[in-house]
Amino acid sequence: MKKLALLMIVASLFVWTCSSKHEHPGAFAEKSAVQEHGGQEHGGKEHGGQEHGGQEHGGKEHGGEAVQTFTAADIKGAMNAYITMREDEGIFKITDEKTDEELQLKFVKIHDPVRKIEGKGFFACTDFEVVGESGKLYDLDFWLNPEDGSLKVTEEKIHKHPMKTEAGWEKKARYTFINDNPVEID
Repeated sequence: MKKLALLMIVASLFVWTCSSKHEHPGAFAEKSAVQEHGGQEHGGKEHGGQEHGGQEHGGKEHGGEAVQTFTAADIKGAMNAYITMREDEGIFKITDEKTDEELQLKFVKIHDPVRKIEGKGFFACTDFEVVGESGKLYDLDFWLNPEDGSLKVTEEKIHKHPMKTEAGWEKKARYTFINDNPVEID
C-alpha cells in the first residue's frame, strides 16, 4: 500500500514537471534535482526533476509485466558508443540542415541530466566544438530508442549554433521544447 501511495505521488510530480515548459524535454535525471548552469539558464527551468529515482519502473510495470529498463548510465553509454562509431579520426561530421555546411566537430560532453520522454524514447543533449576553433560550440540533441535490447540513436539535430559576440562565442538556440516537442524559433 505504501508503494502504491509513493508511486501515485511520484506520478503526480512527474505530470506536474512535464506540464511546465522546459528547453529540453522529459524528466529523467541521473542525480536528484540536477540542473545545468546552476538552474539559471532560461528562467531556471532548462533541466529538472527525475523519474523514479533515475530508473524506469524497476523492471516491472502494471501487473508484473516485464519491461526493459535503462538508466542514465545506459543512455550515456549508448551516446558515447554512437559518437565513437560516427567519428572519423576523432572528428564527428554532421551536415547543418540550415546552411548545408558539413561541420567537423570534436565531442566535448553530454549534458546532465539525460532523460526519458514518454512515448518518444530517450533524450541526450551534447556539446561539440568546431575543430580548430576553441570555444566555438554546437549543441546537438539526440533521441534514442530501444532496439534489440540496447539503445540506438534514432535522430540527431542541431539545437544551438555558435554566434560571435564581443564577449566571445555564444550558442543561439534554433528551437525550444514545449510539452516535450521541439518548436522552431524564428
